[in-house]
Amino acid sequence: MPKKPSDDTLRIGIDARLAYRRGVGTYAANLIQNLLKIDRRNDYTVFNAPDFFKAQFRAARVNWVDLKSGNAALYEQVGLPAAARRLRLDFLHYIDNSATVFSSFPYLLTLHDVMYERPLSAVRPHPTWRQSLIHLYKRLVIPPSALKARRILTVSDYSKGQIFEKLGVSPARIHVTPEGVDLAWFKAKRSPGPGREWKILIHGAADERKNVYRIFQAAWRWMKRGRRFQLLIQGMDEAELKCTDYPEQAELLGLSPYIHWLGNVPREELARRYAQADLFLYPSLLEGFGLPVLEAFACGVPVVTSDATALPEVAGEAAILVDPENPEAIAQAVERVLTKPALRRALIARGLRRAKEFTWQRTARLTLEAYEGMGRDLRGR
Repeated sequence: MPKKPSDDTLRIGIDARLAYRRGVGTYAANLIQNLLKIDRRNDYTVFNAPDFFKAQFRAARVNWVDLKSGNAALYEQVGLPAAARRLRLDFLHYIDNSATVFSSFPYLLTLHDVMYERPLSAVRPHPTWRQSLIHLYKRLVIPPSALKARRILTVSDYSKGQIFEKLGVSPARIHVTPEGVDLAWFKAKRSPGPGREWKILIHGAADERKNVYRIFQAAWRWMKRGRRFQLLIQGMDEAELKCTDYPEQAELLGLSPYIHWLGNVPREELARRYAQADLFLYPSLLEGFGLPVLEAFACGVPVVTSDATALPEVAGEAAILVDPENPEAIAQAVERVLTKPALRRALIARGLRRAKEFTWQRTARLTLEAYEGMGRDLRGR
């Protein structure tokens, strides 16, 4: 690491261990990429980034450090703060909701939401022992690490309100840095409109908040009304699907011929999956942000999503919002969009405009403002 050129230069450590893994990994990777593009003053130490991620950068102000991370709890609680102290960093940025509760080393924490409070049975019907341990760890560690953080970053005003309400963190310490969408990656393609058979893309998960059962109930209504459609369900590998009763429920409702299980779609294919759909249906019961909505917007796909939690904040007026607990409302909203060409065209246009408002560059700028405020606090200015 080069010598600090001035007292105003900050030495910032960021945990990149999860880059591109899950939603948190998408946030971590895009945040780091854009910080390294826009920040020409501060020095960054990036911990445990994947090799393919490192290869994308030739920035002079970044130091790549690999630490042993086989035990995630020890890595987070002991390894990171010890390395940060040894490297004489100014502070750490933890990006996966929890941070050290033992070390006095200063840090910011990105707390995406307060979903750690939910029972594990709502997330995984048949959790493994490892999943149970991780869930217990998060429930024990998130509250004290959030209270200990010098600043908290979160991704929506909804999540900010929840952090204040559930954890008692002062709103003055919580900074909203919304997520973004990579418009170079997620691009709109010309679509002739829905054919005789609707292609409806779903983001599924064993987690009950993704509302798969009510989607099935809405689909049953389309079937009874004589609609022709395909439910394209992505987001679950074979192991996750097996721990649900979704296939059995689909069979009971007579929906099996209408469903295509896509598995986990790699990032390289995700934009194509969106672009091939006539509509993206995302009636989630609970979201701290709702990044798939923006991805669908950017790909020129009309969206039906929930009127609950953070989703109206993300969607604005660019999607049809429905009560996620009302299958008939879900069914009618999808039918409106796919049978009214003018409405569909209007939603696509609004979605493309809305996606441009949420960039990872803006996320990085807002995060950098929080870093600079943290630096002033630490120096007593």
